[in-house]
Parts: sequence; structure tokens; C-alpha cells
Amino acid sequence: MQSPTRPSDRQAAIFVSVAVGIVVAVITTATFWWIYSLTLGPERAATAAALANAPRWSPSDGAKVITAAQPNAPTDGRKPWLGQQAWTEGVQAGQAWITMIPTPANAQVLKGLTSAEIWTYMVQYVSGGLGVSCQYCHDITNFAADTFPQKLAARSMFRMVSDVNAKFITTLPNWRGNYLQCATCHNSAPQNLETVSPQFIKSVPPIQVTVDPLDETGTPITDPAKKPEAIRDQVALQDAVLFYIYNYQVWKPFDGTEGSGRGSLALTYEGGRTQDQVTINQNVMNNHAWSLGVGCTFCHNSRNFVAFELNAAGNLANPVYGYNKLKAQQMMQLTTYLAQNWPTYGAIAKTAVPTALEGGASAFSYQTLSDGQIYNTPGCYTCHRGVNVPLGSLNQASVPAGAAGNVSLPPVLRGTQ
Repeated sequence: MQSPTRPSDRQAAIFVSVAVGIVVAVITTATFWWIYSLTLGPERAATAAALANAPRWSPSDGAKVITAAQPNAPTDGRKPWLGQQAWTEGVQAGQAWITMIPTPANAQVLKGLTSAEIWTYMVQYVSGGLGVSCQYCHDITNFAADTFPQKLAARSMFRMVSDVNAKFITTLPNWRGNYLQCATCHNSAPQNLETVSPQFIKSVPPIQVTVDPLDETGTPITDPAKKPEAIRDQVALQDAVLFYIYNYQVWKPFDGTEGSGRGSLALTYEGGRTQDQVTINQNVMNNHAWSLGVGCTFCHNSRNFVAFELNAAGNLANPVYGYNKLKAQQMMQLTTYLAQNWPTYGAIAKTAVPTALEGGASAFSYQTLSDGQIYNTPGCYTCHRGVNVPLGSLNQASVPAGAAGNVSLPPVLRGTQ
């Protein structure tokens, strides 16, 4: 007769199976962590440490970029805009101009400011934000003249800053007062618009996938003839990720009810998605994580990736998940908006993808847009560069409202006028 304290053979088998399963899980997890630590681990740790100690951008950063640079030799009629001499000549010419012309001439966007106020903003936050002296855009013998296309492009970029702040930034859920400005994207380099992170370039596998986008009702489009031309045939996974960054739509707006808030990347609907679409989705999410330097749970509840958490019964009631997920959704709409409007916002087109890529940008940063021309187009990484809140964003609250000369970001560019 079996002892009442001795487990049966069936119980013993279950115990052994569970124990073996735990051991296998631990070994598998440890193996994957070891492989990760040998590959991306050190690089990501070093990046995280560097970003943790990185100061926020300030106008002096851009001035140092200009004055420390070697003089350049333009061939298009403009004078050099890099180097100590160019900086000094530009500043002196600007100061002489505002003394001579105290009331702005030909100010089409920055209206309501004096010449001195425009000058203060331009020399600190535009010149500094792009890392170029005045000569990059201006004929410094006549600052009012529209001599060079770069000045016309900059004027349109002012309109873009105003529109983006008004339509996307200040309307973010739980917005904390951080505005877009020149330095947010340019980071003190006029061509520095890298779309994707180094991890994206290294880690997204070079495989072909079939993209089945959702239509405006959330139904997958599987007929190649009905798909956008760029994705009718199989495309590289990297290009599929970029397609969603620049072609994102919300087909079921968030209203706090179950199933709301669905967009182009939704995987939850009757019938499910293909494995290719799941792979694309995962790599789009990886791109977000690499761009912002965060993990999945920055936006998602790991127990329910679908929930927005603002009113999610049975889940962890943490509104941070909801805020951040809704923010990410709005930011994807922003990158789509920028791609759709980039030609009209003054960006100067390229005749081809440059063979000597500019400003550290990769080939992924160049897109053929609606007018058929090639542009260096911003993406998630352009502004964030591995940081949740871009170091180049400008929090107006940091400047006292009554401070003299408080034109760090003119109201028109905040989208408030």
C-alpha cells in the first residue's frame, strides 16, 4: 500500500515536468540575454548612459557649432556661413540692419515683433538651431530681400512650426508644454534629418514582406491592384516600416469605449492578420522604442497591449499607458502629415539620393514624395534621437512670462495665433 505522504507516479511526473520546464525556461532566457548582451546590449547601455547625462539644447550650442567649424566655400552666390569670421560678419551686419531698420521690412510670418525682437529670435534659435550663420539664408547687405531659395524655405518652415505646434503638439494628451522649434529636428545641422536610429539600420532583417494595409473601415486590403503603388509587390521589411511611418491613419478614433482607438497597425479584428503583417507591426514598434529610448511598457500595459488604460476595466488602471499610447498614435499621424506636406513647407528637393549622404543621414531618410521629387524627410528618430522628450524641444514655461525680450518662441510659432 502506497504511503499517504509519498506522491503518486502521476504527481511525480507532473512535478518533474514542471521542474524541467522551469529549468529550460531559465536557460533559454539566460541564453537570449547572453546573446543580446554580446550584440546590442553594450551599445544600448552606452547610449542610454550618454543620453541620461545629455543636457538640453541651448542657443549657445548652435553658436559653438558655427564658430568651431572650418569656413566653407559656397558656389551658389551665398557667402560662407560657417566659421568664426562668418559668424562675426553676420552678427555685425544684423546689428547694423536693426539699427537702420527698426520696423521690420518684408516680415511675412513673424509679424507683431520689432526688428530687434526678430533678430534676437533669429540669431539664437534659428541660426543656432540650424548651426549656420546668417549668410545661409540671407543677403546680409539687405536682410529683407528674398535673394536665396533657402530664405523662402525657412519662411515656409516657420509656417510648418506654427502648424505642427497648433495641430499636433499642443493638442497632445497630457501635454507638458514642450514646443517644436528649429533645433528639435535640425539639432544644429541644416541637413541633419536622420529618419531612423542606428538600431533600425542594424537590426531590421533584410527580408521581403507583403504589406496588407487597412482601409478607412479597418478592413485589410489584400488585392494588389487596390494597394498604393509602392506596396503592390513585396517590399523590404525596412521599407514596409517606413510606409507605415508615413502612411498612418486612425480608422476608429478613441472615445473611451472598448475597441476604439484603432489605427493602421491594428492587429485585433475578426480574422486576424497575416504573419507578414505581424512582423511589420513588431518592427514598427521596435523603431518607436529605438527612437524614443523606451521599452514596450512605456506605452503599453504588458497584460493587455490593446487597452488604452483610460477606462479599462479589469486592467491596471494607470492613465500613463493611455496618455503615452494616444501620444504615439498622434505622433504617427504627425509623421504622415509631414510627408504629405513636406514639399509645400519649403523643403528643398534633391535631384537624387546623395551619394555622399549629408549630415549623417542614411539612405532611409530620403523619400520620393507626392510631387515625385526626393526629399530628406523627418521621422520619429529625427526629433527624439533616443530620448522620450526631444532634447531640442523648447519648454516656454522655462522663460518667465514677463521677462524683457521674451521672444524665445514667438506666439505665432507656438500655434497660438
